Amino acid sequence: MELIVTAEEVARRLGLSVPLTDEVRQRVETAVEDAQETLVAHLGRPLLPVQYTESGIRAGTSGWNLSHAPVITVISAVPDATSLPTPSFGTPTYTVTYIAGIDASTDPETAPLRLWVRATACHHPLLADAPLRQRRIASASVEGQSVTYDTAVEPPVLLAPPDLTTTDRWRLRGRRVYQDPVRPNPPGLTVPGGP
Repeated sequence: MELIVTAEEVARRLGLSVPLTDEVRQRVETAVEDAQETLVAHLGRPLLPVQYTESGIRAGTSGWNLSHAPVITVISAVPDATSLPTPSFGTPTYTVTYIAGIDASTDPETAPLRLWVRATACHHPLLADAPLRQRRIASASVEGQSVTYDTAVEPPVLLAPPDLTTTDRWRLRGRRVYQDPVRPNPPGLTVPGGP
């Protein structure tokens, strides 16, 4: 999987020393991959441009009517073999190969997506031992051999991931999940023919 943020970006936010060891890099990249997979599932689309091929496409007055947007470039448009441009059959159809989608790794407009991935990766359980996620010592007693930590269990607010709904601008429209409502029987309701 191609990452939209680097392991070094996440490591610096966590106070890890750069360059990263292989073991630390693997943990950070796993955290970034998990965050990206969550974001892809939420948006219903890939975070990087993808090549698509569609058959039976007719050219419209303003260009091709393609299923995926935004279209970055059309690679080829080949007339379909069964489509003949005769008056009785209408306009010909084409097989169009094109590249479309958002580019979350470089497009300045998609900076909130990168922010969400970085912050979510910083909050991943694999990175709980990072310096900025450690609990801070509030007091220490040498002779009594005791240590008191801050009561905060979560990492600092700067590392907390933003709400996933902040990325809804890039979510594909029409993606709804429907589940029948579950209505428990009110107390005292009896079912006819039941006990």
